[in-house]
Amino acid sequence: MLYHGSVVGGLTTIWAKSKSHSSGEMVAYFTLDRVYALVCCRMPTENFVTMGPDSSGKQHYFERFPDQLKVMYAGREGYLYTPVSEEGLVRTRGRSFESVTDVPVTLFEHVQDVYAEILKEERAGGVIIHRYADIDPQEQRQMTLAIREGWKKGEFAEYSDFVYEHFSPLW
Repeated sequence: MLYHGSVVGGLTTIWAKSKSHSSGEMVAYFTLDRVYALVCCRMPTENFVTMGPDSSGKQHYFERFPDQLKVMYAGREGYLYTPVSEEGLVRTRGRSFESVTDVPVTLFEHVQDVYAEILKEERAGGVIIHRYADIDPQEQRQMTLAIREGWKKGEFAEYSDFVYEHFSPLW
């Protein structure tokens, strides 16, 4: 099953308005991973995804500031959509699919608390969460400095305020 996660309820179409990581074209994204779709249930001003699969396909979520997962998802609603048809959807890499055209969807699931649902996925073995407190302090520092440099260069323009709020205390 393919999923698309959003904070917006009542969608009937996922518009092809995200930039493809593989082609650079504007696309609509979908994933085979329910937990990855849950992580996509966030505001565009919080477009900070620190999750990806390992070589076996197991998803890993890395917190890059204290309580990141809780801060971003606790108490927030989310909506998981599935395409009405998979026609036009192309597998790009791993478990991701995209379409250069808008994709009609149907609501698959309304999630009352995205954080609680991600924790259920963790307990079920669907994701490994690397909490900030458990990450080597040297790695924490390297990531924080890299994010600071990217922020200074304007790499996080769409969600600059979010990055500043959560990372500047670590600088």
